Amino acid sequence: MRLYDCAEIIRSKNAGPFAVTIDLFFGDEERYRLARDSVLLTPAGVASAYGVAEDRVKGVYWDDRIRAAKVSVVRWSSSTDPFCADLFGAHLHTPLAAAELV
Repeated sequence: MRLYDCAEIIRSKNAGPFAVTIDLFFGDEERYRLARDSVLLTPAGVASAYGVAEDRVKGVYWDDRIRAAKVSVVRWSSSTDPFCADLFGAHLHTPLAAAELV
């Protein structure tokens, strides 16, 4: 199952000019646990989905109370770069969303 099939909401946004944050919200406990137990939503899994070194992933943070997660990644280009394809970070969740939960 791909992450976009599991999560109810997936969105990304800039977290300053040098980082992006991806918010994940799950509609039920079963899908939340499936995602939480997956290898994909670890620093190594996120790094693999984006094709970057693991040290570029700042963290994967979970909140059991609201069945949500936050992934923070160092941007590969600054949001202030005039040649940046996504200045707002609004589409940077796509590689992670399309990846398989393993």
